[in-house]
Amino acid sequence: MMRKAWLVAAGALAVMTVATRSEACVDTALVLAVDGSGSITDDEYGFQKSAIVSAFRDASVLSAIRTSGSVAVAAVFWGDGELSSQRISWIIMDGIKPSEQFALEIERNQRTAWGNTDIGGGLWVALDLLSDPKLCARRLIVDISGDGRETIAPKRRKSISLHQARGRAEAMGVTINGLVISDEEADLADYYHKSVIMGPNRFVMDITKFEDFARAIRLKLIRELS
Repeated sequence: MMRKAWLVAAGALAVMTVATRSEACVDTALVLAVDGSGSITDDEYGFQKSAIVSAFRDASVLSAIRTSGSVAVAAVFWGDGELSSQRISWIIMDGIKPSEQFALEIERNQRTAWGNTDIGGGLWVALDLLSDPKLCARRLIVDISGDGRETIAPKRRKSISLHQARGRAEAMGVTINGLVISDEEADLADYYHKSVIMGPNRFVMDITKFEDFARAIRLKLIRELS
């Protein structure tokens, strides 16, 4: 009898644990993966930062966050895969205060990313964030922005290809969306369509100058969250 009672109690505890974990899950986990490679000038890098900051202070974005359920947001500033990418860890968006906290983290970020356009390496770091065992999310998204194709120099000590990173993303069930700045490569959006984005409801937004980045990132966030 005691053994049976113990098994019943253990089963009840397991159910409670699963329920607690389920309740702790967010609806959407979103990583902003931002190009910091050598093709991005300091002014353009700063412009991307200020655009993201403005987006997370924008009333329409905040409304989309509120109506889309619980949202966790993180960021990666990527460049050459042999350099460390800069990470801004998860912040749960459950009101204006966390949104402002995320905006301030982006604002305080000091550039250390340079070099080759290692899209695969940047995506891999974003997937590392999405693989955090402390994170539980029903929908996983990487929002990757860039102004060029993947360019990996020969004789690298280490590199993760875009193909490898996309394979990992597919196995994890991650959606990858793109925001391309095609001021120097007119067919960059086609490249992102064919070789970068993937997953349910994937899409690419294309702009031709950095001045349009702020509006594009705002509209992109609203689309992803809704």
